[in-house]
Amino acid sequence: MTVLARAATEADAGLLLDWRNDPRTRQASRSTGVIALDEHSAWLRGVLASTERALYVVEFDGVPVGTVRFDREEEEGVWEVSITLAPESRGRGLSGSVLAAGERAFTAGHRARVVVAAVHQDNAASAALFDRAGYTETAPAVDGFRKLRKTVA
Repeated sequence: MTVLARAATEADAGLLLDWRNDPRTRQASRSTGVIALDEHSAWLRGVLASTERALYVVEFDGVPVGTVRFDREEEEGVWEVSITLAPESRGRGLSGSVLAAGERAFTAGHRARVVVAAVHQDNAASAALFDRAGYTETAPAVDGFRKLRKTVA
């Protein structure tokens, strides 16, 4: 089993949009509406050009199974992580490997000392994923999202 994270490209736009617009993905997101292709394409171009964000597509034996994004926070060296599994990849026990591959790729190319995650309070699977990955809760839920934290450097 080979799980590798690679930098996302504009060629991934359709795949990423399909994953983003999946009903279960939207339910666990801060923004729950359906996104149109033109809006998504503009967002993706901005992400790819930004030094404040890093976006990876994670592949299992060469097949895309998820994405991991990191957004720079205001505090120096702190980044927020977001993970999405492809709908067809859910329930296969891949989330831990996807997150770990994204973290490895990210920390290899960025100076980070802490990674934080915002997890919807009703998303038990995501909370368990981050718990297994060494994240700890730092504050009570705000707006329905729990804030978790992990030191990486």
